[in-house]
Amino acid sequence: MTSALSSLIAAQPLLQGLAPSALELLAAQPVLELPAGTRVFDTGSDCGGFPIILSGGVRVFKHLANGRRIELYRVTPDEPCILSLGCLLGGGRYPASGIAGDATRLIVMPSGLFNECVANNAVFRNAMFRALGNRLVNTMELVEEVVTLRLDVRLASALLEHAALGHAADDGGSGTIGLTHQQLADELGTVREMISRLLDDFAQRGMLALGRGRIDILDAAGLHALAATR
Repeated sequence: MTSALSSLIAAQPLLQGLAPSALELLAAQPVLELPAGTRVFDTGSDCGGFPIILSGGVRVFKHLANGRRIELYRVTPDEPCILSLGCLLGGGRYPASGIAGDATRLIVMPSGLFNECVANNAVFRNAMFRALGNRLVNTMELVEEVVTLRLDVRLASALLEHAALGHAADDGGSGTIGLTHQQLADELGTVREMISRLLDDFAQRGMLALGRGRIDILDAAGLHALAATR
């Protein structure tokens, strides 16, 4: 195990408490370097192991019957992919697709090692089930938002969330988000035309300035006020 990879693995909250022998086996796995946009898994595909993200992140989408897709959640280095968890525990296939949102580095824990750690390591097992419970709550909140909240409110919340996650540079309440209208539509489970229409409305109200592949936040307070109208 190289010292760099050893440090990365040891820094993962999910791996705290694993035996040194398990970490050695994990460190022997190749590090996968995935450019942004790489498909990590597809709907209906087998789960060959448990992905552990070292840097970057994966966006998980559910494809809908009407041809649209909605973002279910994002996997970051401090949390597990619960679909992978469910597939490994239940022996099923992926019910959604995962795409690298940014340049992403990950390793895949072999299914045999994963099952051994779940069975024999209480710390690891509890971390997995705690993450599963948290994601279930988040998914219920997502369903509630889709059903009850106006799209303009959800869009304002999404823009603010991206800004808070570092997609925008904070500068006295303004910033730039490097997202396309289609990416926002996919995230919110709607069509690009609806997002474009709402963004144009936000721009006319002085909250945003729109450019090619970018959105400049001019009035964060206005977006916060809109997002609060739940």
